[in-house]
Amino acid sequence: MEKKQFENKNFVLYAPDSLKHVYKDMESVLDNTLELYKKLFDVDDFRQVQINYFDNIDDFRNFIYDLRGEKDSLPEYAKGTFDKGMINAYIDPSITEKDEIFNKRVHLASHELFHIMYKELVIEKLHTKRVTWFDEGCAQFFSGEKEYEMNDGFSTWYKNMRDSIKEVSDLNRLSHGPNFCNEKYNGYDISLLAVKNIYERIGFDGIRSLLRNSNKILEYGDNVLQSANLFYDVKYRGSRGL
Repeated sequence: MEKKQFENKNFVLYAPDSLKHVYKDMESVLDNTLELYKKLFDVDDFRQVQINYFDNIDDFRNFIYDLRGEKDSLPEYAKGTFDKGMINAYIDPSITEKDEIFNKRVHLASHELFHIMYKELVIEKLHTKRVTWFDEGCAQFFSGEKEYEMNDGFSTWYKNMRDSIKEVSDLNRLSHGPNFCNEKYNGYDISLLAVKNIYERIGFDGIRSLLRNSNKILEYGDNVLQSANLFYDVKYRGSRGL
């Protein structure tokens, strides 16, 4: 276990000193995130969540495998998990505030917190199905990690993302593993695009309701990516989507 860096009624962080530049504002970031999520999931409070950060990828992976009791299930691209109801992550200590990935790492705990609250407050409580693309898209969209890309920087993000896609995936078949991130598409990107498009259609209250309706989520999954590409291609690329 790493060094305890802070603890309050909502969170306790264990992390090495080498990552202080990443988590120095974590308490305030998570306080804001938690307030948003409480509205999203319609709760007044939530349990304390433990956060475990590592500055060595092997230490992170070994920690996860010790929790799981096996050594095969963690994808190569994985840098964060929510095993055992904890937020667990590897962060490269060499990243700086000037690096493009820095904001994503600052909000990494917020990303994993969405997964945890969704799992415990909706999926397990209401016995609904976890739809991977929706869960991952919402975690990115609401965590703040892509705040710039989803707003002022969206046209550039969309064009770059769209140009990188070699094949449009069936969203409802997405699951973590080789078919989530590969040479044809990035599952995180297309999941985020789908959730942004849905949010623009139905808003915050609509998403709150949709969270609890896995059948409706699957209905969106059948065509939202194609619809989003058609709309944004015309708006930002001057051409029709796939």
